[in-house]
Amino acid sequence: MKCANCAHVMTKSLTRHHYKECGLNNVYLDGVVMWKCRACDESELEIQDNEVLHQVIAKAIAEKKSRLKPEEIRFLRVHLGFSGVDFAKTISVKLETVSRWENDPEHEMNLSNEKFLRMLVLAKMKPFTDYETLQNVTKKSPKSTARMNFATTKTGWESRAA
Repeated sequence: MKCANCAHVMTKSLTRHHYKECGLNNVYLDGVVMWKCRACDESELEIQDNEVLHQVIAKAIAEKKSRLKPEEIRFLRVHLGFSGVDFAKTISVKLETVSRWENDPEHEMNLSNEKFLRMLVLAKMKPFTDYETLQNVTKKSPKSTARMNFATTKTGWESRAA
């Protein structure tokens, strides 16, 4: 691969990347390709199968036992293809309510709406039958957000232990 900045040949390496670009501060990707130009120090990250990666992240969020954080609610809503307005209409709340859920940690999404959002995400992937996952969602919010790791494999993206 040639550098877009100076046209020199770039070198390829595998690296761990803190994937803040997805809107979540706790996502790390292992085994992603980093291209680096030795001439001008330009670098370029190569993330393959971005759509599949976001499906794996969404599934990991939807299946976690702790309550959803504001940025996770936003990630899942966007992953499902909803605008804030459409999501509010779909679950019969005001747009301001969705905005509070996504921006203010003090305003938690009520548990029934949260379970519905999780079920929408999980049902998008396959017919939903794992009701125990939703029953295990705790009513308490954790003090911190758990780190999530994902890695590329020969068959695609997969969730890894933090």
